[in-house]
Amino acid sequence: MKKYIFSFMLMLIAASGSAPALAAFACDDLIEWLGKPCSHLSQTYRDGDTEILISGFAWHLPMTYTKEKRDELNEYAIGFGMGRTIEEPNGDTRAVFLMALLESHKKIQWNLGYSWSTYWGERDSLQAGLGYTAMIVQRPDIFHGIPFPAALPLVSLRYKEATLVTTFIPTIGGGVNNGSVLYVFGRYTFK
Repeated sequence: MKKYIFSFMLMLIAASGSAPALAAFACDDLIEWLGKPCSHLSQTYRDGDTEILISGFAWHLPMTYTKEKRDELNEYAIGFGMGRTIEEPNGDTRAVFLMALLESHKKIQWNLGYSWSTYWGERDSLQAGLGYTAMIVQRPDIFHGIPFPAALPLVSLRYKEATLVTTFIPTIGGGVNNGSVLYVFGRYTFK
């Protein structure tokens, strides 16, 4: 278990202030299909605006959980994160981020990842958006705390620098009291 925590700590260091040295990692030395995504992530981190992420609410859908189980679970997924985000001329955004939050069992969950969203409407008014996130997640109750990859859809409402984001975490492995969570958090970009 300690070796997995150590590995995850290395990922955190990569996302912290020491990341510029790691961002200079030679993406060109990777095989072609890895070089372009590597350069894309590196450029997002290096040139992006700083943003904060504030975690808020995890709604466990009543039709997939028993009342007793829902009463045990934490719906206030309090947490905080930092990220770097770039807004393209067409309004699409991409970001790299690190976030920690209290998951359903009130234990810390770590997310290190990338997100992309596209938006509709005028930039100076309320905009609706759709996108996705791909990340590495670490939670104590899944895979014995070993970090694992995840990809989720994103639905957003953006007004100027503030964005309200929602995602759906599906049931994995089937059954009652497992997955089917609507998760809401906020982002604020400093320009």
